[in-house]
Amino acid sequence: MKITLNFAGINTPAAAQEYLARALAFPDYYGKNLDALYDMLTEWDRGGTFALRFPADPAPEMAAYLPRLRRVFRDAAAANPRLRVQDR
Repeated sequence: MKITLNFAGINTPAAAQEYLARALAFPDYYGKNLDALYDMLTEWDRGGTFALRFPADPAPEMAAYLPRLRRVFRDAAAANPRLRVQDR
């Protein structure tokens, strides 16, 4: 299963976390931060490939956040054999 996550038009880390919570149907207790995202992804049992789509010219607040977000997905995929990550 391929899950495309498109961050175009998302201008803040908080908005990115809200998007992830909805798109990935995380439970209400999801902490909406990068540590919580890592925890959710390493426990992800549905398998699949996450296709990450980041804007070429992100909002200023997102410019430093997107590489950290990418790293969390990659680190989680390294820890969870059911996950793969594609990004461009």
